[in-house]
Amino acid sequence: MMKDFSKYSDQELAAFLRSGDTAAFKAIYKKYWDKLLVVAGKRLDNLQEAEEVLQDIFLNLWLRKADFQLRISFDNYFAVAVKFQIINRLAKRSRESLRNKAFATGRVEVTEPVAIQFDLALLQQQLYATIDTLPPKCQLVFKMSREQDLSNKEIAKALDISEKTVEKHMTSALKTLRTRFGNLLPVLMLLIRY
Repeated sequence: MMKDFSKYSDQELAAFLRSGDTAAFKAIYKKYWDKLLVVAGKRLDNLQEAEEVLQDIFLNLWLRKADFQLRISFDNYFAVAVKFQIINRLAKRSRESLRNKAFATGRVEVTEPVAIQFDLALLQQQLYATIDTLPPKCQLVFKMSREQDLSNKEIAKALDISEKTVEKHMTSALKTLRTRFGNLLPVLMLLIRY
């Protein structure tokens, strides 16, 4: 008899996945594929490319299943994974466009910007590790703002603190992140805002 995976929490599904349960993987795939395809399709404005993005994401999930750790939820995981892939695709398009223009004009020079290759998974890991070093209240305020998309007013009300205090915590968090990540911070902020 097949399990009804809709009854399980995301953490339980992740545990099934880690154990190599193909039925759990198929359940995750079925639950998220269509929704993610719409998101990726809209952002890339190309359905075929969106399908390739999702294939890469799900293939990567399956290949890394033994070590897979779900931090928050599958909604969260896939939102971040899709953003990483889309940023990579758009950067690749930009590089190809620059190359094509250079070839079309016959002016292929070494002046084309060198693409900086970075491991997005490692960057994400470093980002969360840096956030985890923030003081507890500052960390909580930052996560409520970025992960739950709450306004300063909503955070202040939820934590029973002033909006000024919320602003102070956000300023402190952003200063720490800016010091750590410099010019990459705007991209990283996109990756953690859902």
